[in-house]
Amino acid sequence: MKKTINIFLTVASLILFLFVLLAIGAEDSKSEPAKKYGDSALEQLNKDIPKLVEIIRIWKMVDELDLQEDQLVKFLPRYKALNESRFKQYRLRRATSDKMKILLDTSSSDEEIKSELNKAKNANIELRQKEQQLENELYSMLTIKQQAKFVVFQDSFHRDMRRLIGNLKELSEIKSKK
Repeated sequence: MKKTINIFLTVASLILFLFVLLAIGAEDSKSEPAKKYGDSALEQLNKDIPKLVEIIRIWKMVDELDLQEDQLVKFLPRYKALNESRFKQYRLRRATSDKMKILLDTSSSDEEIKSELNKAKNANIELRQKEQQLENELYSMLTIKQQAKFVVFQDSFHRDMRRLIGNLKELSEIKSKK
């Protein structure tokens, strides 16, 4: 099973790489039809990147943690739920910030602002509790060494992704200057 997952994720990585090369190559071309094709390739790439990054993340994580088949079957759904919970928390923060900006811009009363703040705080507390529960479930199915590897993996993967995005932005800026 692990071999099948590795093969699938390798193919997904190659597809991502192919999309990037296709988009960069289409951008280099000066003709109008190629430019239109390049734009659609870039749009498709923008849609596929989050999915492909998640596939690569899971692949690397499974490899790093050396998860057994029985662990993998239990681990992945909980890991997905944890990520969804974190994403909900991010969306809540953004929505709260947007609401606060509107309330402040419209000179709303302190009571209205306080009410929205309390709603946001309570929702955030619930999401944090859910996230803690999911993390506990996740860690409970890992050995101590796997737990430590998981902590290290999460930190290094985020750092690597930030570095990769920074490098891609630099490459894009250099390309646009030429």
